[in-house]
Amino acid sequence: MLRIDRLYTVSRLHQAETQIKTLEQRVMELNLQDPVTGLPNHRHFTDRLNQALRLSNRHGHIVSVLFLDLDRFKRINDLLGRPGGDEILRQVGLRLQEALRQGDTLASLGGDRFMILLQEIKDVMAAARVGQKVLEAIRSPFMAGSRELNLTASIGVCVHPQDGLDAPVLESHAESAMCRAKERGGDRIECFTTTLNEVSLERQELESCLREAVKNNELEIHYQPQFLLDGQLAGAEALIRWNHPTLGEVPPSKFIPLAEETRLILPIGTWVLREACQQMAKWQALSPTPLVIAVNVSAIQFIAGDWDARVVMALAESGLDPNCLELELTESILMGQGYEDMVPIHRLREIGARIAIDDFGTGYSSLGYLQRLPITTLKIDKSFTSSLKPTDQTPSSESIVQAVIQLAHSLNFSVVAEGVETEDQRDMLERMGCDCLQGYLMGKPMPAEEFEDMLRFLGTDEAKLEFMSNKHFLNKFGGPPTT
Repeated sequence: MLRIDRLYTVSRLHQAETQIKTLEQRVMELNLQDPVTGLPNHRHFTDRLNQALRLSNRHGHIVSVLFLDLDRFKRINDLLGRPGGDEILRQVGLRLQEALRQGDTLASLGGDRFMILLQEIKDVMAAARVGQKVLEAIRSPFMAGSRELNLTASIGVCVHPQDGLDAPVLESHAESAMCRAKERGGDRIECFTTTLNEVSLERQELESCLREAVKNNELEIHYQPQFLLDGQLAGAEALIRWNHPTLGEVPPSKFIPLAEETRLILPIGTWVLREACQQMAKWQALSPTPLVIAVNVSAIQFIAGDWDARVVMALAESGLDPNCLELELTESILMGQGYEDMVPIHRLREIGARIAIDDFGTGYSSLGYLQRLPITTLKIDKSFTSSLKPTDQTPSSESIVQAVIQLAHSLNFSVVAEGVETEDQRDMLERMGCDCLQGYLMGKPMPAEEFEDMLRFLGTDEAKLEFMSNKHFLNKFGGPPTT
């Protein structure tokens, strides 16, 4: 009997020890956790920052600290009360986590202040880009019951080792930069590093100008012609251009990524689609054969969920035959989607729209999606076209281009070669059986009025005589290649 009692006592003691350890672990977690949002608190953040700094000193990584303060949050508490304000803070925390990478740390300092730790960032500009992404996440409306609330934030950014070598200094410098952002009106980023701050301010100014350009219809579309090998015009690609009154011509490589980060690409993309369809519907009457207009689709548009409906609406409004619209998607967009995400592509192909893979060959090696999707066209990236050489003494991409053309034709796809700039490139592509050529040798991107002039010129006897005497008969509409 005594033995049973002892065993029972030992068992109870063991259970008690387990419960105590569980409670101690829970207390430790609570000591490192913000009670409102459930996020790591300041103490937990500092521990992770110190660990990141040790790894940075060992491996030479760049580390960044962002200090975020919600602008005028007191009015939210006044409006909703403390419980309602806490609910909004929880929503803010969830949204910020979605905007960050898996390895980054988001902490709540209590109230409406947050800190973000970015570990192993590629360069100092990456910190500013993350800050901009966070600003955009905060700008989207929040819901409190049926009430819609708009918030903004002030963000300060600093980087290690440029702006400080230890955690207290980095946190202080990030907070100082945040205070400067708040003094300048909020809803902005300020960087402790002078050079980085100048770049960040330039980006904010560019974003402001781009928003105004979208609002005031300052963007325009240029059309770059595409020709069949016999010189017949096949169609054009719609390319967006921005000529700002004070900034001058802003290259697409600069403002398109910004438009995607800020999601301005959604209204811009819809406008381009509608405008291009309407313009091409008008031009059909000037051509003896149907012309195809190619319009690019960004990843942001693709995942928005309603881009196929917007395509259908643009076709209905313009009256353009769906067979005359080609939607260009990159390999990276297609490879990153699941089966359900591909349904819009099949739906659009069913009504007759064409589907092209842009910059083919620059992304993934897997070609399985070519058989699964209703693709009609492959576009050879200009990096391959520019490497075509007429002699064997210099490196050439001829074998790659030839393989792409053969692959496309075996799947009943047509092939468009981008970036054709020399007669040697054109001749080599013709020998390899490429279907369609696009590039400055054939014609530069041009405003709608100039493209229409070219269309009218193509119907004249002068154009026919010029073609008979010179294969490159549209040099008057060409121009030097630009970046």
